[in-house]
Amino acid sequence: MLHNSNLTIGAAVANQSEAMEQRNHFKNGDSPKTQRSRINFKSCVFTIVGIMYISLAFAQETNEDWYKDPKPNEKVIGNVTYEGSFSASYYTGYAKLLEKAKKEYPNKTIDLRQVRCSGGGMNDYTNASAKVVDIGPSPEAKLNETLVKAVDKALNKVREGSRLAIDQISVSGGLSRQTVNDVLIDVLLDKEYRVVAKEYLEKLKEEQAQQKSGDFNDKTTAQTGNFTGVGYFINVRANEQSIRVQVVNVSTSEYEGNATVEF
Repeated sequence: MLHNSNLTIGAAVANQSEAMEQRNHFKNGDSPKTQRSRINFKSCVFTIVGIMYISLAFAQETNEDWYKDPKPNEKVIGNVTYEGSFSASYYTGYAKLLEKAKKEYPNKTIDLRQVRCSGGGMNDYTNASAKVVDIGPSPEAKLNETLVKAVDKALNKVREGSRLAIDQISVSGGLSRQTVNDVLIDVLLDKEYRVVAKEYLEKLKEEQAQQKSGDFNDKTTAQTGNFTGVGYFINVRANEQSIRVQVVNVSTSEYEGNATVEF
């Protein structure tokens, strides 16, 4: 009888403990069912956030012109493919495709559109493809072409072989004065004009004076005062829309030519 009483008391204590535990779970909102629901909810949230993060990263990575369709002013001149393992990055795929495309189209200014990468696992791709578009001449080529036209018009009355000096160059809109100066010199020399380094005249005078100091061999020294006069000054104004070239006749102080050419 005592044995049965002890069993009854033990069972009662166990039931009471279980009941208290359940009440605590419900009091704290942590019933087993609720806990499982919360775990499932958190898992879903983490999964959604992960997908959103990956999608955002992918969107940021591929938010470039080379991922989009060709623009209306771009001419598709071919396709390029790359086969071989590379890191799981569209930037890497784009770089490899562009390197290969430049070898296949060496004389054109190109870019890629509709870049696609596929294959491989989570950390790499095994192939990539894209359309090759001709985006036209480079900024340097455009500058050279425009300067050639402007110089042809402005110096129409100046004979080849004449001595010229670049007097003033003013630029705006992001252009480099040094770049315009260098390209202009190349254009003038290609047209067989004699370009005087006006900015170096003072240094040249100092060098001639030093050579006359007695420390140099007379047979190799430059003759002082042997500078030949400049016949024309060239003035240039350039911006992103156009280039203006003016030619001034040094002897008459008159404008010998004036031309504006748009890019």
